[in-house]
Amino acid sequence: MFKTPNKYILLFLVLAFSFVYRMLLVHWATYPPGADIGLHESVVNSITLSGNTNFLWNNYQMGGGLSLTFPGYHIFVSNVILMTGIPDYLAHSLVASFFSSFIVLCAFLIGRRVWGESTGFIVAFLVTISRFDVEMLVWGGFPNAVTLLLIPVVFYLYLERERFSMVPFLVTTTILSGAIFLTHSLSAVMFVCITFSTVILAAIFSKRVSVSKKHILTWLLPIFLGAILVSPFLAEAAPAYLGANSETFTGGVSDIRLALLSTRVLPLEWVIPLFACVIFFFLFSKKYRGKFLTVPALLLTLWILVPMIFTQAYLVGIYTDYNRFLYFIILPLILLIALGIDHGAGFFARITDTYLSLTKKTAQTKKNTRKISRLLSRLSRKSMYAGFALSFLIFSFFVVPIFLTPFRGVEIQSFYQAMNDPRYEAMQWSRQNTPVGSVFVSDAYYGWWFSGFAERPTLSAVDPQYLALAREFEPAKVAKSLLDTNYMIDNGLIQVREDGGYVGRHNPVILAKLNWTYFPYSFLNFNNSKTRIQYRIGDSLQFLYLDQLPVKEMRMENDTEHATIVVEKGNDFFNYTQLTTVYKGVRFVDMSITVESAVEGVSLDWVQFFVNSKGTVLQPMQNKTVGLLDEGVKAFCQLIFNKEQPEVKSVNDENPCILELFYNLQGESKGEIQLSVSAYSVTDDLRFYQDPETTADYFNKIITDNLISSQEPISNLPLDVFDYQKAVNDWNISYIVCRDSEIIPKFAGDPAFSLVFINNDVAIFMVKKGVA
Repeated sequence: MFKTPNKYILLFLVLAFSFVYRMLLVHWATYPPGADIGLHESVVNSITLSGNTNFLWNNYQMGGGLSLTFPGYHIFVSNVILMTGIPDYLAHSLVASFFSSFIVLCAFLIGRRVWGESTGFIVAFLVTISRFDVEMLVWGGFPNAVTLLLIPVVFYLYLERERFSMVPFLVTTTILSGAIFLTHSLSAVMFVCITFSTVILAAIFSKRVSVSKKHILTWLLPIFLGAILVSPFLAEAAPAYLGANSETFTGGVSDIRLALLSTRVLPLEWVIPLFACVIFFFLFSKKYRGKFLTVPALLLTLWILVPMIFTQAYLVGIYTDYNRFLYFIILPLILLIALGIDHGAGFFARITDTYLSLTKKTAQTKKNTRKISRLLSRLSRKSMYAGFALSFLIFSFFVVPIFLTPFRGVEIQSFYQAMNDPRYEAMQWSRQNTPVGSVFVSDAYYGWWFSGFAERPTLSAVDPQYLALAREFEPAKVAKSLLDTNYMIDNGLIQVREDGGYVGRHNPVILAKLNWTYFPYSFLNFNNSKTRIQYRIGDSLQFLYLDQLPVKEMRMENDTEHATIVVEKGNDFFNYTQLTTVYKGVRFVDMSITVESAVEGVSLDWVQFFVNSKGTVLQPMQNKTVGLLDEGVKAFCQLIFNKEQPEVKSVNDENPCILELFYNLQGESKGEIQLSVSAYSVTDDLRFYQDPETTADYFNKIITDNLISSQEPISNLPLDVFDYQKAVNDWNISYIVCRDSEIIPKFAGDPAFSLVFINNDVAIFMVKKGVA
């Protein structure tokens, strides 16, 4: 295809562009994007700062504890940092980009070995802007990026076995196999499963693939020797994986299992085509190598099939992030696309060449026709092939979703970007001005950076589907709850969150437990900043918003059968007490509100609530109750007014719905308000939503039944409660790192916290010991 000097120059340019392209995207906003770089830095610091020789222990991540992040990459980066003195985040990006860019070279070698040089160059071009490889760098999957190079290098050496004597082959592949085992656990599993599957099938069909069983069985030796090479580490890692923390992979932590099934299962429109595409390896093998069944065809087929089978592991009770398996199929998938481009370009070049030959023979004597014929005849088949191949490459870059144009790359980089100058400043301040060992709490993205670069144990508010260990679930849950609210009660049927009295936002918020997702759905909330109370001091008319009323006390009262959130507020003239109670097994939440004058001469006129809700009001509204329906998520909500009937007005009928509840207290010195609220999933049968009359009949029956049975237990699930004061003490939390401007008032107004650092992006609150 190219002259020898030119092809090496071209390959070098492609390789150089690949490295520069990756580094530019990673450092487009100065700091590398993604959160996982913080995890890797915490492993590096656990190795270098503490002299820790237990590679399965992380001093900082999720407050410190057992870690299943394999240390091969981190040992390498630690040495790069020690030898060069460059900033840690730059060392991470350089090492990961270097290994990732060399996947291009490996892809070229495999493509050339199996299908020919032209295919090798096409696959090199495609891998250069492979979205999955680049995106892995952007979100910080650096060890996986390293093993995504090491695995195909070993496979290439397997395919080139005849070119090496036994000793150099075994030494090289053993070291590479050991590096895979030491660097990334999931990669090691994929490498072993793909290799064993290929060896077994090739041995069974050894005559048809024209390879001796002895030859193919030598592929297994590097696996055993590599495992022996790093056996001291594997001996420590195996009990950690197979012990108590392995319940993460067997569904022992139900929240992690349900979150994974809700968010990380691949859709069928991806799964079926990916399983089906492997047939093309055998078809191309027949065209290029003369027979359907060959060792390269088997290897590439299983290179896709094995990870794809693992994406369906939930069917047999294995739970993990199934999307991660897609990274292992990208290189063979790109090889298949390159084959398609090579075949298509060759086909159209032949057709065009044949057409031009016929045109030349049958050309007429007209002057213009002869000129065009002579011009076209100068085009060689190689030139036409190159033109078609280039056209198909450009088409693939812009149309096929697994490739990444620079513009799309910048968008993805911005999506994952977790760090900027103010956030980095806050980490540096924390590292220099807080005691070593102080426990911090932060959000998911920033928290992982914080644990690594601030060198402090940090509880990060990570969603369950992204957790690797069972022991990480509780600290992540505490961090997520603490940064969202002050109190939470969940009985398995409904969830309530209460921000307390220092911020007007969720006071409380009612969340439905939907039957199709793990994550509760915020359906309805009261808001202290919208709740208004009118009262009189003698003949003087006064009113205030509830969030302006000072907090007297907040607490959680709970036992095994119920939990109550108590918020007491008051001033010199009246007190306001709100009790929010959730009972075990009961779907409805009870809210009891008491407004009482504190001195003589104070009378209470009215309380006006504005309730924000999803969905629309079900018409007609019945006496003592209101029903709401969010048809999009098939969720229903009902308010039942147990004592006094308020005047109910629909301020906004459409989603989001706003209801006004107006309670007339009639100038008394004390008023009591009681209501019950629930939200939950209802039928997804479309018959009940297509006809308005059918819809009304179906939900009117539900509303009527709930008026009778709202307090009846319907399950035996235990109560799950969160009390921010208890959590702060139990986890020995010293500092709260807050980036959400909406949440900052929750900590700023609470005497249990003191603001110690703030800039344009980050506020850090210190926990006052003995107060929280």
